[in-house]
Amino acid sequence: MLTPHETINAALEILTDGLSPYFQVELCRVYGYRWEEVLRQNSRSSLPPRSEPIVWDAYSLLTVMWEQWNEVFRTQMGLFERSLVSELREYRNLWAHQATFTEDDAFRVLDSVQRLLAAIDADAGLLDRLEQLKFDVLRDKLSRQINEDDLRDQARRAKLTEVSLYALGGGTIVVATLVSLVPRNPLAGLILCAFTLFTFTYLSLKRWWTDAPIWGVHECRGCRKIIYTEVCPYCESRPTSSVARGSSASRFPTVRAARQPTLTGTSPSARPSVAK
Repeated sequence: MLTPHETINAALEILTDGLSPYFQVELCRVYGYRWEEVLRQNSRSSLPPRSEPIVWDAYSLLTVMWEQWNEVFRTQMGLFERSLVSELREYRNLWAHQATFTEDDAFRVLDSVQRLLAAIDADAGLLDRLEQLKFDVLRDKLSRQINEDDLRDQARRAKLTEVSLYALGGGTIVVATLVSLVPRNPLAGLILCAFTLFTFTYLSLKRWWTDAPIWGVHECRGCRKIIYTEVCPYCESRPTSSVARGSSASRFPTVRAARQPTLTGTSPSARPSVAK
């Protein structure tokens, strides 16, 4: 069972294997045998010097593909594939910075890689591997959801059982008091009945409105470590994927208006006047 981070790593490796052959063919078609020299001169990615061959990885492939889109890849693919490249670049950068991913993130990356490789008619074996990884992610998520629902059902049944026992115990004490004590000492019997009803009603309501924790010792769905709480302390200390949150605050900070400087230590006559 892979973590979301490991699943994204596997998806990027498959992307590299499927995109590299197509990549070199298209670059040779446009630039000829000088394609490596052209890339070294124009690309912002960290390509090796001329004395060393270019070894492609997901970062260099996606970066060069984005930069050379209009010159090389625009004639073969459309805007949809370009958006996939942009999305995969974002996820790859988050993956490199050890961001926290969810199962939905992992499934989305797998699906985007599969769509991009299908657009270039990549090897069918690579597409089958991606399909299997997608199935594994959905299976793990569904299994965990079923287990959580089962735990909630067990907690609900335990709550009903305890409340029923409270009601049965309180009712038994009240009936026994009415039968045995009230005929001999009515005041004491009524006080005992009232106290019993109040106590067992309070216990029943408190148990009914209090949900028992369903999170015991379990495996974190993000980092796969054994934890004892609902929120994983290991994942909290790691950066969270802004793509998963759907938040652009980190990429587009809020621009605040600059405050006007305040003139201090000057007389009113020395301050600049404002025409009305």
